[in-house]
Amino acid sequence: MNKNEVLKWLEKRGTRRTVEGMARYGIRAEHAFGVPMGTLLTLAKRLGKDHELAVELWESGWYEARLLAALVGDPQRVTRRQMNAWAASFENWADCDTICFKLWDRTPFAWEKARQWAGSPREFVKRGAFALMACLALHDKAAPDKNFLALLPLIEKGARDDRNFVKKGVNWALR
Repeated sequence: MNKNEVLKWLEKRGTRRTVEGMARYGIRAEHAFGVPMGTLLTLAKRLGKDHELAVELWESGWYEARLLAALVGDPQRVTRRQMNAWAASFENWADCDTICFKLWDRTPFAWEKARQWAGSPREFVKRGAFALMACLALHDKAAPDKNFLALLPLIEKGARDDRNFVKKGVNWALR
């Protein structure tokens, strides 16, 4: 499937009820079809890894297309520039956390970006730093303890941020 076919597929499966439900969880997106994550996972399995498609889906600006980009992207093809650009365009905690959990924590730049973004003034970029830290703890089982210990001062400093979504990211990273 190409980008346009995927967007049509998503549009057919979206519902207003799902979009309204997103708001109850603090997920605000300018463009959303209202497709549940389970449905996205089914499509992602069918599509397999396709990094070019992932880039096109992210750039479409549609919430569900961005989540799908996280699922079909290839972590070995992600670049620092791409990570910075995508992070700068986060709309909510869900696109931030999904891209960190499903794609970015498996990139060669995950540790670097977690440290770099921890000082960002942008709410969801900063949350991305702490989401990456949490995801690395879950998925990078080969990382030595010293890597995680080096993040503790960033977590301590991040805990002083009053923004709710940053606080939740910090809490996740600490746990």
